[in-house]
Amino acid sequence: MKASKNLYKRFNPNENYENFDHIIIGSGIGGLTTATWLAKAGKKVLVLERHYVPGGFTHVFKRRSGFKWDVGVHYVGNVSKSGSLRKLFDFITDSKLKWDSIGDVYDVIHIDDQIYEFKSGEENFKKHLLTYFPDEENTITLYLTLIHNSNKRANSFFLEKTFEPFLSKMFGWIIVNRFHKYSKKTTLEVLQGITNNKRLIAVLCAQCGNYGLSPKYSSFAAHALIVGHFMDGGHYPNGGSDQIADTIIDVLYENNGELYVSAEVSKIVVVDNKVMGVKVKDKFIACNSVISNVGINNTFNHLLTQESRDVMQYNFKDLEPSTGHMCLYVGLDKSDLELNLPKHNIWYFQDENLDTIFESDNIKNAASKFSYISFPSSKDREWKVSHPNQATIQVISLGDYSWFKNFENQVFGKRSVEYKNLKKEYSDLMLDRLYLLFPQIREHVVKIEVSTPLSTKHFSNYKSGEVYGISHTPKRFDLRFLRPKTKIKGLVLVGQDITIVGVAGAMISGMLAAITILKFKVILLFISMNKLK
Repeated sequence: MKASKNLYKRFNPNENYENFDHIIIGSGIGGLTTATWLAKAGKKVLVLERHYVPGGFTHVFKRRSGFKWDVGVHYVGNVSKSGSLRKLFDFITDSKLKWDSIGDVYDVIHIDDQIYEFKSGEENFKKHLLTYFPDEENTITLYLTLIHNSNKRANSFFLEKTFEPFLSKMFGWIIVNRFHKYSKKTTLEVLQGITNNKRLIAVLCAQCGNYGLSPKYSSFAAHALIVGHFMDGGHYPNGGSDQIADTIIDVLYENNGELYVSAEVSKIVVVDNKVMGVKVKDKFIACNSVISNVGINNTFNHLLTQESRDVMQYNFKDLEPSTGHMCLYVGLDKSDLELNLPKHNIWYFQDENLDTIFESDNIKNAASKFSYISFPSSKDREWKVSHPNQATIQVISLGDYSWFKNFENQVFGKRSVEYKNLKKEYSDLMLDRLYLLFPQIREHVVKIEVSTPLSTKHFSNYKSGEVYGISHTPKRFDLRFLRPKTKIKGLVLVGQDITIVGVAGAMISGMLAAITILKFKVILLFISMNKLK
């Protein structure tokens, strides 16, 4: 069952917006999750989205030719029938959201001329990895143990974020310190502690693009969460990634919530350290609390006054943005079945020196050394019905904001020839990669588009064109203020900055925010969720 469309409305400053308990800024998965939990608890909820479509990085963009591409969701883990996240998704979508498995092999790693497959299921993963590294059984066993132990500590670490200050001071430090055993070390430090096999380290770190940081700089805890998330394989939303937001919005409206697009919040209004409401342009809307899903940097540095920031006494200098990216969107005039395109993702690296590759200083170096290739039409069973004789591919690589800074003040869609030439350079490099791997598509490419960090900034309002919020370094997990409750009464934070990158991380942050707001009343919702089959 596909979600219905166009329940949301365009913001009109002449309408009345009164008696809302909670206003959510941003309609990404974190904000929508919180909104739905609160609406199911009987709260009057309003979601405000600056873009003209909701969903954040779960939305898709379409062209008149019929092609559509996701902008952020390429696969999701732990959503099989027995997956740990399935009930959470079923709860906020009333089980309307359906998932398609992308198969036994979910990621294929290309390093120079060698290929390595990641198979779903921990035992399958281990056995298959041993076919490539038969002398590394002890290392691989220890690695999986470290992944498991780190993730077990992470579950408690994230739950601690809902503790009231007195409880956090009494017990929270124990939970945090046990987690820091894993989060304070980089991925490279941990892996070099168990093996000196550089090729094995490169293969184990090949998914690092999922959190946007190479082994030398990433927290091992972040790495472990991503690896564990996909250990049982990957799934894709049936009907496309926009079904995630659309099905949640259906449920939100069924529980009397409201959502408006083209509704950019310009200010969170705070008086005497208490939230009073928000301003959309010059329109003031009152509420009891504001839940911000627009990122820590946007919330603190652009929606609050200096006076409010001073009250919180946070060290904003430690908020390092994550990496940006470039993406080539490809449309083909034959089906993925006819073109023999896979469901699995491809991670291509020129060599095993991942840190050096991620430090590339221009488009040519980055694109020639690294790419992530996704096949959304192959992953989606519904696509074959709705888009016969068409297929889509996406090719992603690194994209530093500084490479495009000279063009940031130019009008979106009307930027200079120099900017367009940079996009063409990327497009040519990525098409060459595709033609090398899949020569059968060469005569069937009928549509190409390229996005850059400036595209990300335009649509998401992330100031550095980042896609993963705050960088996933060890320092990130030291920032104790990255939790739902803030020092401003009535201001709550959600999104991947609070937990971890990705749909799952953002959704969990939304649940944590709901727990923080509803307190013991949330127990009834958990009882309802656990009754789901």
